[in-house]
Amino acid sequence: MTTTTHFIAGGATSAAQRARMASLLFATSYLEYCSYANKLGLPLVALQQRQNIDPYLAHIEAMLDGEERFAGFYNAATIADYAALPAISYYRDEMRSMDAQYEAFIDAHARPDDLFVASLAIEEGFRGQGLFHVLFARLRALAQEKNSPRIVLAVWEQGDALAVYLKQGFVSLGRYDGAYPIFFDRLHFLAYDLTARRNVT
Repeated sequence: MTTTTHFIAGGATSAAQRARMASLLFATSYLEYCSYANKLGLPLVALQQRQNIDPYLAHIEAMLDGEERFAGFYNAATIADYAALPAISYYRDEMRSMDAQYEAFIDAHARPDDLFVASLAIEEGFRGQGLFHVLFARLRALAQEKNSPRIVLAVWEQGDALAVYLKQGFVSLGRYDGAYPIFFDRLHFLAYDLTARRNVT
């Protein structure tokens, strides 16, 4: 049975909720290596909030349960929306080359009107309750609202998320191998074609 949920805008979230978003983000990728010895000297999770949560609150929605407990969140907007925001990296200079390679990988496969899911995560205590489907339905509605033909994202090959998205109907359109020497993992660019599904229905 799916937990009753509702969404609030990122700008309406509390400091504690934003900290949890940063913690979830930090736990679902290889961000410890990137964040170590950061230019601001911040604790690693605090850096993620400063760099990858707070600047994107306009594109974030938090998911709360019926008792107003934080259950998860997503950060999603069109590629064009993200391109309009100044991207500031506080990672050490060593990470610039990898960041540039990642951006080139996304640019090679994404289109300006694609809805790009920069991050999506569910609190551990709420997993296995059907909430991924709730979040995905929210993303489909957002894509429709923005007239985006596709929902796109990048996920690590060895993570659980890849199989989840493929089962949902996403297709892998490219693979980034540049981080393999460091993380022993590869990124996949996944796309969910909404146009094809609209034409079927």
